[in-house]
Amino acid sequence: MKKVFLLCAFCVVVWSIERPQFEDFAAGYERNKASILTYEGMQGFALSENLLAVIKSNNAKLNKYVKYDPYLNLYLVRTDFSLIPTPMADEEKLTRNDWVGIWDPVKPYIGHIKYLAQNIDEKDRLDFVTKIGLLGEPCCNMLGISLENGAFIGNRYLKHFMKYNDVYWGDVGVDFAVRENKIYVSKVRKNGQFLINDEITGLDGQAVKDLRKLNEKILFADRGSTLYFNVLRDNNDLNISAQVFEKDLTHFKLPDNKPKPPPTSFSNSLGFTINSALFITKINPNSKASAAGFMVGDKILRVNEQIPADFKILQDIFAKGNDFNVLIERKSDKLPLFNFNNDLGSTNNTSDGKFQFFIRLTK
Repeated sequence: MKKVFLLCAFCVVVWSIERPQFEDFAAGYERNKASILTYEGMQGFALSENLLAVIKSNNAKLNKYVKYDPYLNLYLVRTDFSLIPTPMADEEKLTRNDWVGIWDPVKPYIGHIKYLAQNIDEKDRLDFVTKIGLLGEPCCNMLGISLENGAFIGNRYLKHFMKYNDVYWGDVGVDFAVRENKIYVSKVRKNGQFLINDEITGLDGQAVKDLRKLNEKILFADRGSTLYFNVLRDNNDLNISAQVFEKDLTHFKLPDNKPKPPPTSFSNSLGFTINSALFITKINPNSKASAAGFMVGDKILRVNEQIPADFKILQDIFAKGNDFNVLIERKSDKLPLFNFNNDLGSTNNTSDGKFQFFIRLTK
């Protein structure tokens, strides 16, 4: 009966947390709208009196900034004018039942923090439809920057982002995973002291039970600092000290969002390269194309019974077939019959200097 009573009491407390109204977050927007601004066409949020976080948009780049962090997809900008930052709350102290929202004067974006990311390749998540904006409590404290896909960047990341003028996140060369409520080394990338399946029991003198906090302890560690791990290996307790180095973020770099130009040529296994005008621009030595007699400068007019309209169609013909009768056009100066009309004594040369003939080609 006692357990039932406690469960009922817990439910009463949980469900007694009243859902805030849209007006509460609209008022939050009015109070903090000076922290939200558009900077060179991109959404910016004041982090301090002269530091601004700007979310990078596709096909856009700022003219002047301190750094661009590909992990967060944020520019750090130091402004020449004063900013009015919003007070930062601690998102780690919120429970699953605390209400949060995006400050907006028009539409309600209200819900809960779904979870805080366990791994450094993840983002914190919300359980409601989101937009780019300031995530906050109903009153006036900021919890982070919300994104469009249900994710958000918590204040703990933004504080570290502000700390350095260059892009720096800590690493010890080891990845971790949880198994049966214990934390183990799952991968050793760049650290000769750890072994896979080492159990991590402590860090800097404190017990380790939370994978997220372990990862973030490393991620937010000062450059060049040393972390002290308590490790259980083959039932033996070990103490391992690991110096923190800069994390490699190359795989976080965003792809070029500019549309790729269409290809101007293609090569195939037959041994030639053809450009968009259907001219052969390269013949590989000892290839089937070379043995068949193709030459650089030949223009392909027809293959079997098909007249290719462009080189993509030609590429498809060669990819799908095996035997080809290729009609080419070749300049006469590449033929042994050069000036044959003059050799025959003709005084009326009407040739355009080009000849057409077939070459047989087999894969």
